[in-house]
Amino acid sequence: PPLPVGPPHSSPPPKPAPPPLPHPAQTPESHSRWHEIVLDKEEATMATTGLEVELNEEKKVTEREITLVSKDGKKFPILSTYASISPVLKTVLANDEKETQIPMDGIDGHILEEIINYMKMQKGRDMPKIKWPIQHKTMKEICGKGNEDCANFIDRVALHRKNFYDFLLATVHLQIDGLQSLGVAKIACLLKWCKADDLDRVLDPAITDGKLLPLRKEIIKKRKDDEEAQKKKAEESKKLRESKVDGEKKKE
Repeated sequence: PPLPVGPPHSSPPPKPAPPPLPHPAQTPESHSRWHEIVLDKEEATMATTGLEVELNEEKKVTEREITLVSKDGKKFPILSTYASISPVLKTVLANDEKETQIPMDGIDGHILEEIINYMKMQKGRDMPKIKWPIQHKTMKEICGKGNEDCANFIDRVALHRKNFYDFLLATVHLQIDGLQSLGVAKIACLLKWCKADDLDRVLDPAITDGKLLPLRKEIIKKRKDDEEAQKKKAEESKKLRESKVDGEKKKE
């Protein structure tokens, strides 16, 4: 059949676009709040930019002679650039160019002296951190070529065990990471090749010349006490298991 003839189909007229919303700053009630937000953003941007500039522009330490004073009052002169091997001291020296004497309240004189020796030997440059795991038996092999002086240094310091442990604590206090890793590597080197029964002897703080001492009576007693405690615990566990089994059998 023929299609009906009529006026062509027409789409409805488009709806008029809504009027644009006024800019927040154009309305009286929001003008002040909008102004506050803009100012807050500008101030935050300026503060952030200033912080980035401060962080990027690291303060330099002017070279001068300073004095580090130990816990027991001993004084050690050293160049500020050498002492800056410690981030803690570097911050103090950079923030106050007039600072010439720094108290080291937590470090005894004989320990601080060794720290000073390392600073002078390295001329203000900390050695790289030791790579793990430790795979060699001597510190010269562990430290690698170019670090033989550091290897000899830590071998000498570690001869006196108690001083060595105090020395390591001082490296933590001063945040000298390379020297700290050197000391930890020395302990690993001492323990890596010894028998389990000799651990107490190797780390004995009574050692003053690097030579192992006979096992002390208190250590022998402690080992015996530990063995007896383990045996007693094992027997108690065994009795507890047996009592549980007997209880289950009675229930059946």
